Amino acid sequence: MTDRTTFVHISDTHIAPVGQQAYDTDTAQNLRNVAQRVREMALDPACFVLTGDLSNHGEPESYELLRQIIDEEFRPFGVPVLLGLGNHDSRLPFRRIILGQSDADDESIQHYYSTTVRGITFIMLDSLVPGRVHGFLGDEQLRWLDQQLSEGAAGGQIVGLHHPSLPRGVPRPDDYLLEDREAFGAVLARHDVMAVLCGHAHVPTFGLFGGTLHVAAPATAYQLDPSIRDGGRGLDGVGFNLCTVRDGRLMVNPVALPTMQRELYRHHKTFTAMPSADPAVEPVTAGAML
Repeated sequence: MTDRTTFVHISDTHIAPVGQQAYDTDTAQNLRNVAQRVREMALDPACFVLTGDLSNHGEPESYELLRQIIDEEFRPFGVPVLLGLGNHDSRLPFRRIILGQSDADDESIQHYYSTTVRGITFIMLDSLVPGRVHGFLGDEQLRWLDQQLSEGAAGGQIVGLHHPSLPRGVPRPDDYLLEDREAFGAVLARHDVMAVLCGHAHVPTFGLFGGTLHVAAPATAYQLDPSIRDGGRGLDGVGFNLCTVRDGRLMVNPVALPTMQRELYRHHKTFTAMPSADPAVEPVTAGAML
């Protein structure tokens, strides 16, 4: 009989506090609808992997609502819920409310870890740079990743983080990618990695990077039009990735929930230069909605 392990990859939930809506859509209900859709499917998920932008603006109240949704909708599956952080998140309220670390007092300390589920090692990275849209891992985290991957895993190794290293659609001057992706790719290329799971793109995106499969999940909050070259166009849409490891290979099936695909917003931005490689000098821009 074929050995098979299935898990669910979710990203960009953008939960807002109770009574508020993000992007003219109910992102909390969207996430509840994803849980309901998974319950309806003929599968036994091994875990849920959430690759960042859990909150819309990092408010403590948004993490309280997220914790409630996880407890009510996802904990009953009886499997791990692996959480990573994105550029919309804030580490301190996340640590205090979601992780229960009441003594957390330093926003700059990255949140990364590894865990093994049914023989598969999931390595969750932190590409958040406070106040910026772009992602950055840094030398210390990359060294840790290199060491973790060198240990291997009987069921394979999967890396999760928020920021992609591949653009989502047509050529654009800037897709707010992982800035130290060259160094990240070099680490991946030295090891046997089944896949890299990420978010940020708000549209399913697949490609090869660092010699491995690179997968961006459709967002649960809303979808982005991948054809836009300048600025952004947000569309009503909810999706997730159904991931199945079979005979040492990962298959990914994007799942879309029915929506009207109405336009939520449209904005234009003129790009004048590529961002600096120094994560400390590039501010968040008004046109950056990711």
